[in-house]
Amino acid sequence: MRPQYVIYAIMLGVLVWGAFHAVGAYLLNYNPWRPVMVLGATLAFLGFWAWLLRSAGPQRRG
Repeated sequence: MRPQYVIYAIMLGVLVWGAFHAVGAYLLNYNPWRPVMVLGATLAFLGFWAWLLRSAGPQRRG
């Protein structure tokens, strides 16, 4: 299995976990802004992580 697929699987898991918490935040008091904030923070984290992975580029060995 390629390492990229492991990273993608972890990122998908974080996204599902954030969606799970967003639903719970909405059901707390039915405020529609709560899940927006939770999903926004989750997506910001995943975007920052993806940007860091992309900016690192391929690693040199030697």
